[in-house]
Amino acid sequence: MMQRPVADRGTRHPGARSAATACAVILAFTAQLAPAEQVSSPEPASLADALPAPEAGQQPATAGIPAGFLDGSTSEFRQLLDTNEYEQAATLAQELLEAAEQQPGPGGEYLQVALMNLALAQYLNEDYIGAEASYLRVVELVEKSGRLATPRLARAQAGLATTYYAGKRYDLAVPRYELAIALVRREQGLFTEEQIPFLEKYADSLVHVGRANDAVRARRYILRAIERKYGAGSLRYAQAFESIGRWFTRIGAYDPARASLRNSIRIIEKADGEDAVELIGPLTALADCARRQLIDPSYTRATAADDQRQSLFHDTMPPVLPSMSSNTIVNEGQSALNRAVAIAIAQVPPSPVQVADVRTLLGDWYQSRRKEEQGLSSYQLAWQAAGDSTVDGKPLTELLFGHPVQLVYAPPGSWDRYAGRPADEVVVRLVVLDLTIAADGHVAEATVRSDGGNPKFGEQLRRAAQAAIYRPRLENGAPVATPGVTLEQPFYALVEDEPGD
Repeated sequence: MMQRPVADRGTRHPGARSAATACAVILAFTAQLAPAEQVSSPEPASLADALPAPEAGQQPATAGIPAGFLDGSTSEFRQLLDTNEYEQAATLAQELLEAAEQQPGPGGEYLQVALMNLALAQYLNEDYIGAEASYLRVVELVEKSGRLATPRLARAQAGLATTYYAGKRYDLAVPRYELAIALVRREQGLFTEEQIPFLEKYADSLVHVGRANDAVRARRYILRAIERKYGAGSLRYAQAFESIGRWFTRIGAYDPARASLRNSIRIIEKADGEDAVELIGPLTALADCARRQLIDPSYTRATAADDQRQSLFHDTMPPVLPSMSSNTIVNEGQSALNRAVAIAIAQVPPSPVQVADVRTLLGDWYQSRRKEEQGLSSYQLAWQAAGDSTVDGKPLTELLFGHPVQLVYAPPGSWDRYAGRPADEVVVRLVVLDLTIAADGHVAEATVRSDGGNPKFGEQLRRAAQAAIYRPRLENGAPVATPGVTLEQPFYALVEDEPGD
């Protein structure tokens, strides 16, 4: 694995707006979201889905180069990518680049193609520094050639943006996504489906840099593009609502998430009936929204009766009050999961993968609610349903229960105390713990591996970790303790407090 930038290991970090502020802006802006009564695999499979499209013919960027020049390496490179051998693909792409640098061509055409292949392989190999350099070279070559309308420039800008996104360099990703999207729209038109993978990550990046309004606009743009192509009553449109609902959940905007997911459910019920298997996606997403909201520290503070407790937190923004009571949220989440399980097991024949998945999610629901016995019962039923099934060649039981999965974790309240300060005033330190997860999913032991240069950070994280809850690892269907689980947490610190300053 090649080196990659780590933005949170003692590096300067741009200021960030608080989650409460972002959610308040989102909630105000999404009042414009299409209401349910007017509405007649949701997430990208991987980061690679948001990479620039390959050259013509759905081949790597070597398409169009004479076969004699490549000596058959194009098919070999493609095969390495298809088999996830990214390090070997990067090595081969580097060899092709060295050969291309010796070849003439209008505007460095061969060189651009070789660099695009190398950048893709570097990105997939998580060598983000190398991918950044390769994409920047392509951009420079295209701009020097004067062919600014070439689709390759849009793909290079999108690849560069996605590389920054993967490296969590969101402030750099945003302007590159904007360039890529503008180029694609100029070439293909305003509302095209090809923009969607970029718009999804563009919206995520906007949230990270505090541009919540623009993030919601990008997500609504996706909805409009899909509606224009597939129609407001289509399954694809319902999946788009599920996607935006899951996104709202991830950023803590639970009311817009719930509204979007209800729209998705309503569209599917109208088109395919109340027992349609397509309902499982938005139903489980609705339950996940409820689960996350109930364990979200900001929700707990907003609903706390003790005003003095709330005043202890540094965030001066008023809390965004929920529109539903805790009991209503619990009932909706529980009902959605039960319905999803019923739909999954009613299929003829039932899909072992689908049944195992929804039963695992039901177990996560109980486990997060500290109902360990009911959680374990659901996990064991999921294990039985999985049986000998495999996904991408890996046993389903291993994918679901091969390692502990974090379900509940509240970071120390002071970790982002200085997040809003100017970039030149703060530094971000990474604190790392080694945990042992007990068979019941609770933390049995927490040891500080690295305190980021400040023992107080290590102790604060260790205390926070004690309250975390995990899906336990199972062996032969029985829960077991798991040592060696890593927990990482960044802490913002003032530069003036740094050792040596």
